[in-house]
Amino acid sequence: MNEYPPLVRYSIRLIFTFLVIAAFIITKSLLVPLFWSILFAYLLYPLADRMESHNIPRILTNLILIVGSIIVIGGVIYGLSLLVISVTQDFSTLQENFDRNITRLRWALGRTFGVTAEQLDNLTDQAMSALQLMSGLFTATANSILAIGLIPVYTFLLLFYRNKFKNFLLMLVRPEQKETLGKITEQASQVVPKYLKGLFIVGFILVGLNTLGFYIIGVKYALLLGFIAAFFNLIPYLGTVIGYGIVFLFVLATQSPGLALGVVGQFFVVQFIENNILTPNITGSYVEINPLVIILSLITGGMIWGLPGLFMIIPYLAMLKIFCENISSLKPIGFLLSSRGTERYNISIKAVKRKFGWNGE
Repeated sequence: MNEYPPLVRYSIRLIFTFLVIAAFIITKSLLVPLFWSILFAYLLYPLADRMESHNIPRILTNLILIVGSIIVIGGVIYGLSLLVISVTQDFSTLQENFDRNITRLRWALGRTFGVTAEQLDNLTDQAMSALQLMSGLFTATANSILAIGLIPVYTFLLLFYRNKFKNFLLMLVRPEQKETLGKITEQASQVVPKYLKGLFIVGFILVGLNTLGFYIIGVKYALLLGFIAAFFNLIPYLGTVIGYGIVFLFVLATQSPGLALGVVGQFFVVQFIENNILTPNITGSYVEINPLVIILSLITGGMIWGLPGLFMIIPYLAMLKIFCENISSLKPIGFLLSSRGTERYNISIKAVKRKFGWNGE
């Protein structure tokens, strides 16, 4: 490959990248359930390994974990369905409040900013276009439900044959590369489950915080909206804004602008708690990925696989970083993906103390 001119080499790599992306898009129905299953297998692996260490057969261990997971997820879905049904029962009232608030908004914008009805209609059309785009993401998720029954099967088989897969990879590499492969698999089996577990714990705490805050400021359907805001928080950086944006629009359309501003205020409080207390102490620094890379990856994942891509991209990006950091020729890519190299520019309490000489020395 090195005998070709640089332009030819880079062109071939670019074409190969586009072919891989096209393959991911075309095989979406096959790969989305499989990639979900890999993450679930990683999440359940530590517990499965612990149960097997107590001489519980692997088949029984996998059945217990997967059936238990199905029961928990089914219970959450059932509870959410009850909350959604309670909202639909008040649909006529919500529709009246929506029409009344839109009329008030037209009047307030026209009087305060000189916005005409035609301009507001254009803004409404743009908002509807954005909502249609978001509904398209949910539609993509709904379409994948056709294959969702395969996820427990895939997860069971991935856990059952995990040693076989590892041996298969060891058979592919040269003897001098086996130690590196062992380090990669060991790090991935530690980092990914801890990150996923921490993510779910943070989400569970945020459901409580969001619900309590919405209830205190007087938002209706506080539990449902609190879950929606916490659910989107599983998407780093962008998720909290999306979740609270949905809640803000719902409250603005069905209750009052003042209460919607209260939602905005709560957003900043919860964001501060999540960024400075929950995430640093629960998910820790397991992935340590460059925020710019995370945002670009989220956009790419959303473009390729829609909403599932947004939720899955970060754990796989963490695996890619682990792989690159352990391969000599790929270490520059691992460095680029990581958050290392900018420590002296970061703002921290220690940095502030050093800056002003508050070290107590």
